[in-house]
Amino acid sequence: MLRRPITLLFCICMATGLLGLVGSLLPIFSAAEENLGLHALYALRGPQKPPAEVVVVAIDRESARSLNLPTAPHKWPRTLHARLLEQLKAQQAAVVCFDLIFYEQQDPDADRAFATAIREAGNVVLTQTIDRRTVSVKDLNGTPTTQVNIEKLVSAIPLLADTAVAQAPFPLPKLPVLLNQYWRFRPGSGDIPTLPVVTLHAFAEEAFGIFLKRLRRIHPEGCTVLPDSESGRLSIRQIIGSIAPLHVLFEKKPVLASQMLDNLKVHPPPNISARTMGLVKALIGVYRPGSSRYLNLYGPPGSITTVSYHKVLDLPPASMTTNARSFWRGKAVFVGQTESDWYKANDGFYTPFTEKSGLDISGVEIAATAFANLLENKAVYPLEPMSNHALLLGWGILCALIGFHFSAPISATGLLLLNGIYLGSSYLQFKANGIWYPLVVPILVQTPVAFMAGLICKYVKANTERRNIREAFGYYLPDDVVDRLAANVKSLRTGGQVLYGICLFTDAESYTTLSETMDPERLTQVMNAYYGAIFMPIKENAGIILQVVGDSVLAIWTAPEPRNELKVAACRAALQITESVRQFNSKADHLPLPTRIGIHAGEILLGNIGALDHFEYRPVGDIVNTASRLEGLNKYLGTRMLISEEAFFPDNSYSTRPVGQFVFKGKSRPVKVRAILPGSGLSPQFRVSVDAVFASGLQSFERRRWDEAEKSFRSVLQTNGNDGPSLFYLHQCQEFRQAPPSSDWDGTVHLENK
Repeated sequence: MLRRPITLLFCICMATGLLGLVGSLLPIFSAAEENLGLHALYALRGPQKPPAEVVVVAIDRESARSLNLPTAPHKWPRTLHARLLEQLKAQQAAVVCFDLIFYEQQDPDADRAFATAIREAGNVVLTQTIDRRTVSVKDLNGTPTTQVNIEKLVSAIPLLADTAVAQAPFPLPKLPVLLNQYWRFRPGSGDIPTLPVVTLHAFAEEAFGIFLKRLRRIHPEGCTVLPDSESGRLSIRQIIGSIAPLHVLFEKKPVLASQMLDNLKVHPPPNISARTMGLVKALIGVYRPGSSRYLNLYGPPGSITTVSYHKVLDLPPASMTTNARSFWRGKAVFVGQTESDWYKANDGFYTPFTEKSGLDISGVEIAATAFANLLENKAVYPLEPMSNHALLLGWGILCALIGFHFSAPISATGLLLLNGIYLGSSYLQFKANGIWYPLVVPILVQTPVAFMAGLICKYVKANTERRNIREAFGYYLPDDVVDRLAANVKSLRTGGQVLYGICLFTDAESYTTLSETMDPERLTQVMNAYYGAIFMPIKENAGIILQVVGDSVLAIWTAPEPRNELKVAACRAALQITESVRQFNSKADHLPLPTRIGIHAGEILLGNIGALDHFEYRPVGDIVNTASRLEGLNKYLGTRMLISEEAFFPDNSYSTRPVGQFVFKGKSRPVKVRAILPGSGLSPQFRVSVDAVFASGLQSFERRRWDEAEKSFRSVLQTNGNDGPSLFYLHQCQEFRQAPPSSDWDGTVHLENK
């Protein structure tokens, strides 16, 4: 028996864990993790401070109005860009990246001025765009067979491209996709480095030589195609030209980046500044495995330090102030349109911060953010597949254990607490290290499934146990009683339940004589048949059989409050029992067992009665004892079925007549009693006449008119010579003549015997 729950628990644990694994592989849940899980982590973390080395020069409305320029940024005179570069060169900016496409020629003089400024700055990176086209491929007959997507890089005009240190594209997904990733190397375009990567190499000029030396120390055989940095400092063009072979080298040996970082920890270069060391690590981080990387957003639009274009043009000469120079010195400057709702609205991107700010982030700020992430060697890092799978498997098992092992309230509380701890830990890891733990699958899928599985198991287990209990109790108690036991165990343990009940008590005449003349086996057979004759009418009238002792049977009808239909059912059962026993006796080959019945109604306590290690489930209350006394009263009145006034309700299916009120031995309160009249015997007309005469005699008896009473009772006996109540009261009249009752006697008969 112990193996089944353990097997079930094992199956639930594994199923919940595997559900997490499978869910994490489905596109719908992967998208949900990005759109909901990552969004939630950003919401918890909030904005973060970006590195001070990154500045965005904003082409915005303010600058257009201030400089009296057209709305379209591509129509701005390139002489302004030349002036901008002159200012930034004077302020000693480290690198300038234009997020503008200069693929069309404009005024020749302006183009030459801009080209001259680019050449003299010696640190300008221009943006390329990717032209995507779908081309149909045809067979020899000219019939289209398939379609091919072709990507073509669109560069700046040669005059500008030749003077810039580099060009690079920065393709990004468009709405309605939530922007979470960017490419470091574009797979569909020959793994070319993208704008942030190229800009970082231009920015990290001073550290590139150290980076190459450490690479040659770790992997000398792979560096033969790289430029020699021993003879002197490499130019920016040489550095950027090394990106492609470096990418190939690191792709062939994915662990190379980790080896270099570990080597730097153990053997840091001597006499190197923290800034240079950071740049070396940033260069290594660029070549970690994978073409794309998740953005680590700093906040809503404008989080990166932003200066309007016209304000840079209006900077005072460097010779007049050092404040501007100190601000721009060593900075990576990104120039582009920052207002996503301005001229080129499709240059805005939806991010987790868009909902709160209401603004999309511009492409130039995305480029600056990606560069800043590379510079800080910082990104959002999803768990590695093996770690993610282990986490989801372990999480599913843990949730299933809690949901299965504990009760529903405790497991719900425990799972909520566990999810709170997990969410808090995920937030701390995301904030400190950018590590992205999955949230949707473990919290919104595995946890509810584990809880529901636990509930179902508890329900199935409880149902199984209840069926077993029902089956066991069913051999001793009726179904209705078992149902109440199963539904109200607490009240059973505390002693029972107080209900309104009707008790029917039966007893067989001649049982003692019969038991003396039969062997036990034969007696058992006879009594089982006798009980069958009694049980069937009780069950057909929705009664509950509670006790069988010797030749006596106790049955009850219960309800939360008094109900007349229960009284009718009990009377009908009594009549049917009498007829059923009559038929049983007519077919028997043994001493007949006529049955006497007593019925009483009132409050009872139904529950466990006993002590120590023995209990019985039965009713407790005066009505049980009174029903037994009424059954015994039949012997004195010569009747078969007696019912108290409390248990009587008139119905056309049976007839009764009052037979007086009695105080049983040991009791003080009188009970008004009626006799249930069997259906056979006198005709209805004679029955009414006899009952009326008997009622008149009973009234005279209660008024102490002994002669009138005797006359009435004798008249009844003349019609029905076997009328037991009339014989009983004739005898009572004779006794009261000899010994009259007290003056306060009210007609009640006191019985001295049980």
